[in-house]
Amino acid sequence: MTLDPERLRRLLGGRDTERLRRRLRERLSRGGADTLTLTRSAPEERAAVERLLGRSPRSGSSLRVSLSEIDATLARAGIAPGLREALEALDGPIRDRFAEQEAEAQRWQGLYDSVRDRSDRLGLAAWLDELAAHGLLKRLARGNPDAAATLLEQSLAVLERLPDPGLNRSTLAARCLGDAHGLDPGQPVAALVRRALYRHWRGGIGDDRPDERTIWAHAGILVGGDITSTVLVYQLPVQKDAPGSQMLRIQNQAGEPAYLTLRQLLRHPPQWDCQGREIFVCENPTVVAEATERLGTRCAPLVSTCGRPGAAVWQLLEQLRDAGARLRYRADFDWAGLSIMNSVLERFEARPWRMDTATLHRHAQTPGPPLEGRGVPTTWDHGLGPALASRGTALHEEQLLEDLLADLAAREQ
Repeated sequence: MTLDPERLRRLLGGRDTERLRRRLRERLSRGGADTLTLTRSAPEERAAVERLLGRSPRSGSSLRVSLSEIDATLARAGIAPGLREALEALDGPIRDRFAEQEAEAQRWQGLYDSVRDRSDRLGLAAWLDELAAHGLLKRLARGNPDAAATLLEQSLAVLERLPDPGLNRSTLAARCLGDAHGLDPGQPVAALVRRALYRHWRGGIGDDRPDERTIWAHAGILVGGDITSTVLVYQLPVQKDAPGSQMLRIQNQAGEPAYLTLRQLLRHPPQWDCQGREIFVCENPTVVAEATERLGTRCAPLVSTCGRPGAAVWQLLEQLRDAGARLRYRADFDWAGLSIMNSVLERFEARPWRMDTATLHRHAQTPGPPLEGRGVPTTWDHGLGPALASRGTALHEEQLLEDLLADLAAREQ
């Protein structure tokens, strides 16, 4: 059937049906129910629609029209093959939003598929799936697939260079992106790479609140020199004559603790001699200070995180684990301490060190400050969280010193 332009303009092309045409075009473009309602319609608009459909005049200010009825009316009267053809003849082509959305979805899927092999080789299949499912890449690219392809290519180029122990982040950015600031906070490639390192690269980071240094240190990358992120150690066993080993050997022989910077751990890591040995890890530096004074060189290997683990702590624990150490970990009996324990035990095959319900009960009469924050479930001892909540006060490591020092003195050196 051909169009009858003159009759079509008279019935549907005037100003009185302009709103109806616009709404019909929207409905055909987006899909939806067969009927639509025009509220607050003027008498002229109602009269035009009634002429189009051959209806008798009706009262009221609302109009309900059926798209299929209009479609059939136009075809039956020989005015147009159908509603879509009529509207396109009057006002131009109607966008097929469903087809556009499908084409866009296929384009994005093709983008992810094109780098699937590379992400799989890096062990980052879950990262790529997360980008596709949660829309981070699309948001960073502002919905532009071409921009997204560039960001994804740049991110993979960075990730394929890792690990690179001791390299500065700005140098990494300059080599991979041609921009020394391309991996600074706020940059889109940095956001993608950080997400990969935090959640997926080589198991991710156990800490649920990692700082910038911790995230990059996971891949051996230094941020700003990294001499401010430190970890306190005492009597950690070392071997051979690497620069980092020599320094610690002197400190061990003198019976003095040492602070190791993240820079040292990445650029001049000691050669650890701890295969099968227990390494004790505590939260508070007071434990190290007391162990130094009272046990001297008879103390078992000891590490203090000095609070929530930072980048240097995570890096050291990784190195000790990889060298075969058996980590024994503890923190304060408070909600922050339990949270730290969860993070460490999730990331490392560590065992709790006097961090259980039985220890808490043995010190039931020991006073402490009120608990602060929200309760934390404990993955290694399901009764510990409820027991601490029932107690209502914290129990700090300094209050367990005698027990902890006895453990440290009893281990073979």
